[in-house]
Amino acid sequence: MKKLERYEKQILFKPIGKRGQNRLLKSRVGILGAGALGSNIANLLARGGVGNIVIADYDKIELSNLQRQMIFRENDVGKLKSPTLATLLKLINSEINIESFSTKIDEQNFTDIFANCDLIFDATDNFSTRFLINRECLAHNIPWIYSGVTASSGQSLLIIPGKTACLSCLIPDHQINEKFPDINSEGILAQIVTVIASISTSSGIRYLLENHYDSCLRYFDVWNHEFRKFNVQISQYCKDCREQKIRRK
Repeated sequence: MKKLERYEKQILFKPIGKRGQNRLLKSRVGILGAGALGSNIANLLARGGVGNIVIADYDKIELSNLQRQMIFRENDVGKLKSPTLATLLKLINSEINIESFSTKIDEQNFTDIFANCDLIFDATDNFSTRFLINRECLAHNIPWIYSGVTASSGQSLLIIPGKTACLSCLIPDHQINEKFPDINSEGILAQIVTVIASISTSSGIRYLLENHYDSCLRYFDVWNHEFRKFNVQISQYCKDCREQKIRRK
């Protein structure tokens, strides 16, 4: 019972309770990316008592990151993001297990690092990696959450292989080009990062505890205070979904 003391107020939330908290402590989640979204997501999961967290990111912390990557400090500039984030999270919650990998994720190492995860969080900043996550999660039947932020808006979508639309259903990869908005062209507000991280982690925790999911993309704009939900249908033309069905036969 002593171990649950730090989660006292979370346990009082009836949909979680002691049973749910113990389930979270046994869960294993992966996070691809330890930047703005990744560090915020990891912070929320660690404080919430998700017992096993796997983080992968090969980048180093830059001074310009501190505007939105709020767990890092000035003296962390120049350090590798993934192990630095893991160290800081252990200072927040020493009772959970954290694995960090300073490597670029590809088809060869994805399985070794993430295959045993109950859920994976996308915290990347490019669609080539997101489509890789989509293909690998479909192939290994791993639920994952797509999260994206640009300027003042962001979106979150929980993807359950075989049950919901996948990322390629939402955005066919041939529609992505060099003109697609990103933070290098549009900038980013720190506030939208915290909002989308909160939406994604809430969806993830609820899925882990209740197996709850829907087919809705959640969109929020912090500048205009605008929230929308869009129903996303499985596309009959999605090649990633077709390949998953072929593998299951």
